[in-house]
Amino acid sequence: MPELPEVETIKRGLGKNIVGKKIADFDCDWQKAINYSLKEYKSKVRGLQIKDVKRRAKMLILNLSKNWNILVHLKMTGQLVYGSKTKCVVGGHPIEEGYDCLPNRFTHATFTFFDQSHLYFNDIRKFGWLRLFTDAELAEELAKLNLGPEPLSSEFTLAYLKGRLSKRPNNRIKQFLMDSSNVVGVGNIYSDEVCFYAKVKPIRLVKTLKESEIKLIYKGIKKILADSIKLQGTTFSDYRNAQGEAGAFSKKLKVYGRYGQKCKICGTIIKKIKIGGRTSSFCPQCQK
Repeated sequence: MPELPEVETIKRGLGKNIVGKKIADFDCDWQKAINYSLKEYKSKVRGLQIKDVKRRAKMLILNLSKNWNILVHLKMTGQLVYGSKTKCVVGGHPIEEGYDCLPNRFTHATFTFFDQSHLYFNDIRKFGWLRLFTDAELAEELAKLNLGPEPLSSEFTLAYLKGRLSKRPNNRIKQFLMDSSNVVGVGNIYSDEVCFYAKVKPIRLVKTLKESEIKLIYKGIKKILADSIKLQGTTFSDYRNAQGEAGAFSKKLKVYGRYGQKCKICGTIIKKIKIGGRTSSFCPQCQK
């Protein structure tokens, strides 16, 4: 699943191309991807203009005119593709069939704009969705999710992090970081990297953290996510940025996905462990 830096990169790339576009038509062949009947959804979005593209946690929000919004979650294999006669802009899961044949068998929803360009929603495994909400409904929906603050916002302070940690003393550090009610957007990749940055094993309990380690975790969250955004995310099997290119942050990874390889700092072999059903990689020498 794309994590915060990947979704932020998609948001920025698509925003440059679809903001200002007016929706002429909509089609969808997968009812579970939308929260109205196709007839109702189509009727509501026709004629609306895309005013802005935003992000909350790992979701995209297309702000539309007349106080409507489309909340988008790409899940594991979702993809948004903007296509015109001269341009193709891709965000999300790479599809081997390419982008020169659209719509394709993985295209489940299509927004057609008045200038005859399109925004395609493709999803190989059909887990993603495009839910339509009014401003009030969107606020209510996001409130239900009980999301923590954005890690790069002013709301995410060291004092806030300490307060949340004090309420979760028996959590494993990795589990705490991946819990979106504590802070959003720190998934499997970046929780491993943050733990390495702070020199703590991901399996340790929160209550064992020292003051200095908490400060390093806080600093690591902000630094690593910001650095990844600058490099347009991390690419493995399921992510491309909004130009269809591989994110470059994978070259900077210290432990994630590197088990069995040598630590870049001390040369010790990176190990892996299961925490809450997720594989976590760490250096047994650098992390205590």
